[in-house]
Amino acid sequence: MKEIDPKSDPLYLLTKAVEQGDPQVAKKVKDRLNKSDNPSEMRYLEGLLILLGEKPGELEDPPDVEDDPDEYWQENDYFEV
Repeated sequence: MKEIDPKSDPLYLLTKAVEQGDPQVAKKVKDRLNKSDNPSEMRYLEGLLILLGEKPGELEDPPDVEDDPDEYWQENDYFEV
């Protein structure tokens, strides 16, 4: 297995830029996301966008709504007779 050098790994560098508050990082993450065809990488990049307050893309579900009666009954259908 090939060891990854954190100083040259693009995902590591983007993550550090998010942590450090780089004002250009959202654009960099979106650019990388548009070029990627790896579902795991795409999900990770969308997670970074969510951390930045951006709208999630097509891989992420919208945030769960608490006290949604329809969802409650779907998740707890053991009450059905």
